[in-house]
Amino acid sequence: MTKVIIESDSASEVKPLIQAAVDHEVRVLKTGLEKTKRNLQTFEERFGMPSKQFYQEFQAGRLGDSMDYIKWAGEYETLLELEQDYAEIEEIEVC
Repeated sequence: MTKVIIESDSASEVKPLIQAAVDHEVRVLKTGLEKTKRNLQTFEERFGMPSKQFYQEFQAGRLGDSMDYIKWAGEYETLLELEQDYAEIEEIEVC
C-alpha cells in the first residue's frame, strides 16, 4: 500500500485537497478504462478475436501491420497502462 503522509501546520486543510485530487484521478482513470474497453470491444467484434489474443499474435508478427491493427494494439497498450495506473492509485492512503 502506498501512503501519502502530510506533515504541515495546516495538514488538516491540505489533506482533503490531496484526497480530492486522488479521488478525481480515480474517476478520470475509470472513465478512460471504460472508453478504452468500448474501443477494444469494437475491434473484437469486427475481427472476431479477443484483444489479448490479438495482441499476442500482433506482437509475434503473425498478423501484419495494417493501420487497424496498429490502432488496436495501441488501444490494448493503453488499457494495460490504465489498469496499472488504476491499481496503483487505488492503493493510495492519504494520512
